[in-house]
Amino acid sequence: MTTRSNNDWCALAITAAVSLASVTTAVGQPAPSIEIRQCEELLNTEIAASEIDLPSGNAFVTVAERRDALDRHVADNGEIVLQTPAHCRLAGEIHPVDPDAPNILFNVNLPLQWNGRAMHSGGGGLGGTVNTSPGEKGSGRFDPQPVTDEYPLTRGYVTFGSDEGHRRGDVSFIYNDEALRNWAGAALKKTHDVAVRLIDAAYGQSPDYMYFNGESAGGKEALYMAQRHGEDYDGIMAVSPVLSWTYIHLADNNIRSRLVDGWLDAAAIELIADSVREACDADDGLVDGVIARYMECRHDPKTLMCADGGPGGGCLSNAQIRALNAIREPWATSVPHAFGIDRFPGFGITGDEDGEENQYFFYMVGTEPPVHPLPAGRGFQQGLGAILNFGVVWVRHVMAQNETFEPYDFYPPAYAERIQYVSALFDSTDPDLSALADRDGKLMVLHHSADNAVSTPMVAEYYRSVAETMGQAAAENVIRLFIGPGGAHNGTGIAQADTLSLLIDWVENDAPPPDEIPIFDIDPATHELRRGMVACAYPSYAQYVGHGDHDAPESFRCEPRADPLTHRATTH
Repeated sequence: MTTRSNNDWCALAITAAVSLASVTTAVGQPAPSIEIRQCEELLNTEIAASEIDLPSGNAFVTVAERRDALDRHVADNGEIVLQTPAHCRLAGEIHPVDPDAPNILFNVNLPLQWNGRAMHSGGGGLGGTVNTSPGEKGSGRFDPQPVTDEYPLTRGYVTFGSDEGHRRGDVSFIYNDEALRNWAGAALKKTHDVAVRLIDAAYGQSPDYMYFNGESAGGKEALYMAQRHGEDYDGIMAVSPVLSWTYIHLADNNIRSRLVDGWLDAAAIELIADSVREACDADDGLVDGVIARYMECRHDPKTLMCADGGPGGGCLSNAQIRALNAIREPWATSVPHAFGIDRFPGFGITGDEDGEENQYFFYMVGTEPPVHPLPAGRGFQQGLGAILNFGVVWVRHVMAQNETFEPYDFYPPAYAERIQYVSALFDSTDPDLSALADRDGKLMVLHHSADNAVSTPMVAEYYRSVAETMGQAAAENVIRLFIGPGGAHNGTGIAQADTLSLLIDWVENDAPPPDEIPIFDIDPATHELRRGMVACAYPSYAQYVGHGDHDAPESFRCEPRADPLTHRATTH
């Protein structure tokens, strides 16, 4: 990586900021702005169940208050929070049909001067927190927008979201079918319908444009709405979507089982990552720690095997290699899932297993080996990889519906009927986007090649299924997939791009996004611009042009390549 002076960095940051600002200005805002008519008067507003398109109870506004502007400040986690404007905040609850199911808690932020657009935000992890709460990511920050960009609320958008009908840390709701359906996605539709009616009451008209944005679980929710309620949205942005929700969590639990005997400690992870980078880092024309030719790296873990197959320093045991293969390789059960999905394609090879953002340590393997047998209860183990804990919750509470169930070596065929029922509720793998296309809606998907929490092959396979179902030309009119090189989960690393301007331009000006877009690594704590590359329309990849600044997007081009077939799955 080249060395820069502070002046060089400042110049590059200013250039990037001007570029992003010029795109936003070119897109423009609906004019004139619309003044809010009601705020506090909306307290105790009741929305009848008949105005919500899914089975539901009535909805109620429990908070209606004007909020003062929030100055730029540093949050408890050290990240800079940008200025948030004065606005009207509505909060409330959507009651269930079944009185034993939890209420859906929602939040709607209404700018005093509205641009006619609304932004629905998805959740994250296993959900359970009210999205777009005041002060939380600027009341609805658009992922993967650069952290230096104004929030949608500041730009004049209405922002809204909900908690999917349950509270974080609780798993008891899973045992109620209506609550399970709300978590699967029904809460999103109900929240949308309630928000539209409150927007109309506040401004005297419905939104001119309706957008949805989500990352990780929220990215799965973005695709859920595109596939099942596409008629409601003009533009949808999905980042790192956990779209094959049922299969990936079953696979997570399978990985956990393999790690019981073959846990990968810090030394093993470092060994794996170094070996991968040695094998594949230079393939994109630049040795920089980024495997830009995602899904093309060929790395045989057997080259790292200990001579006798047992544990030892500087090598991997047979059990550790089995665990690594369980992470990387396709895995299948004999149980078909919704929309014809018959396997999980594996997490693949990223080259960032030991990344600064604790990729394997936080998401995949954790800092402690899995406990076996697992004590009764929720099933979260302190220090275990986050997605492995998600897999335990899925197997123990959603599949087996038994808080004492032992998830080790879970046998899916024994729960085939339950798996198929839940898969049909949750999974965002339907390749039919005709409802969104009929509205002339647009869907952008951004995934990061070094994401060790959401499978790149899984996202790529979904895109291919849409093209096969709709035809390539029709698919490109409604969906575009971009892969950013080296970015990690939750928008860390080279992962920030001005996709909001691109999505608006596509929706409102019929200008499709280009095949390559600048993507940046901007420090959320200092707003220092650390590096830039290009995210490429799938299946192209970022290639260094052979000269120029290693840290600037203009030094890379998107190189077309054949779309590789993934490997045969191991059936369980």
